[in-house]
Amino acid sequence: MKRLAVALLCSAVALAAHARRVEPVAFPSLDRDANGAAVLLHAMLLLPAEPARDARPAIVALHGCGGMYSTRAGHEDELAERLALRADPLLRDGYAVLFVDSFRSRGVTQICTVRHADRTVKLAQRRLDALGALAYLAHRSDVASGRIALLGWSHGGSVALQTIEKRNRTTGTAFFRGAVAFYPGCASALALGSRYRPGAPTRVYIGELDDWTPAATCVELGKAMAARNEDLRVATYPDSYHGFDAPGGKLVHRSDVPNGVHPGEGVHMGPNAAARDAANASVRAFLRERLRD
Repeated sequence: MKRLAVALLCSAVALAAHARRVEPVAFPSLDRDANGAAVLLHAMLLLPAEPARDARPAIVALHGCGGMYSTRAGHEDELAERLALRADPLLRDGYAVLFVDSFRSRGVTQICTVRHADRTVKLAQRRLDALGALAYLAHRSDVASGRIALLGWSHGGSVALQTIEKRNRTTGTAFFRGAVAFYPGCASALALGSRYRPGAPTRVYIGELDDWTPAATCVELGKAMAARNEDLRVATYPDSYHGFDAPGGKLVHRSDVPNGVHPGEGVHMGPNAAARDAANASVRAFLRERLRD
């Protein structure tokens, strides 16, 4: 059964690859290195197979703490299968999807197994990466600069919440039309109180059983936003852990993760098909609303 599941996943990846064009790109982050120079970011721009007659809407996609590349032997320079399969519905809807590599661009592979205090790539740096990606896309002739959204998973979802904050909007320049955060850490945004204001409609999706980034904090953030009439909404899913939207696999316990709700006890992650389908449908509807011409 396990071999069959792996074979089906590989087949799905192979079939999906024919439905997309992949363009390796590079552009500067708004972050600066120790010498004051802009950090050069490497990224993968995924485009629908069918060329567009007009500039198309686009999505800046932010990977989680595991990075954006595959861990399969011989495929280490390819986009991770889990991300490629998540991108395919977006490509079918006609969006360009830009995956931004915040880790290898700085000589880091992953930070899942690194304590928060010891991480060398912080949320603040990745926020500047996301804004750099926005500027890059906005200057491409094949992208509609006024129709760009932000989407992040886990650590990338936390980055999305920081990036969409209103203080990052600059008068006269393009900004994200909306943001989606899958199971982010919401504590930083919540701690800002009334100072936290999303600069565009934002949606958060998280499992009620998440013991990596707790749902309760995001629910509290959603209530605070509703009380101030801010357009940030939180959807929770029962019987769902971190990574509930994974395209395949099973529930696993990761004892190598030192962070989480119970530091030192590891975390759980794995798919919930019903929650995944419901969240994906909601996200696609939200993006259609925000990115329509």
